[in-house]
Amino acid sequence: MAYARDLSAFPLTRFAEVLTSVTLLPGRRVLADHIDEVVDRVAAEGVTDLEALRKMLARKGSADAIADRLGVDVAYVTLLRREVNSYRTKASPLSDLDIFSDGELKRLEANGIRSTKHLYDACAARADRALLARSAGIELERIEDALGLANLSRIGGVGPAFARFFMDLGIRGPDEVLALDSGEVVNLYNASLGKDPAQPRVVSKDIDYCKRYSEGLQADIEW
Repeated sequence: MAYARDLSAFPLTRFAEVLTSVTLLPGRRVLADHIDEVVDRVAAEGVTDLEALRKMLARKGSADAIADRLGVDVAYVTLLRREVNSYRTKASPLSDLDIFSDGELKRLEANGIRSTKHLYDACAARADRALLARSAGIELERIEDALGLANLSRIGGVGPAFARFFMDLGIRGPDEVLALDSGEVVNLYNASLGKDPAQPRVVSKDIDYCKRYSEGLQADIEW
């Protein structure tokens, strides 16, 4: 069982393909200009997957040396580090899900459940969810509601509000997100916001990003 995506199973050739085939944020578009050369150079050093590249870029005080070896400037190395780190699956506090009261959060914490990762790891099996519900004094239905949100929040770019939108569509996991039609999701989500101009809209590339991120996430939950 794995909450996070396995970056060691993400080839750098695939990483380069993504960077050169999607619309990057304006500040990161320069990454696509040199990524093929960078991948070739790090491959010569035995770095062929995203986890190995992340570890290489994470070495303190090495930005200048890495930039020199890769034939790019330090600014590029900094952007590359940020882009690689964006592929890491991050846990969030359970309070972010806006489901449990303060008292319930304390009871969950007493059971070792403080984050979305803890909930995912502890509740993948139906029997374990039922046990937690009894121990924490929380309805099983609400535990499963939170679990669905925690499962979806593993996807990069999906916060609690967007996870709730997916849940309302009957979607509870990354494997199901992969099967969605991006254009249809955009229309449904933007329509759900009404005419409030303060609400941020999404476009197809946002959903495409979620789908690409979902590719590396396992489906472990027994629903």
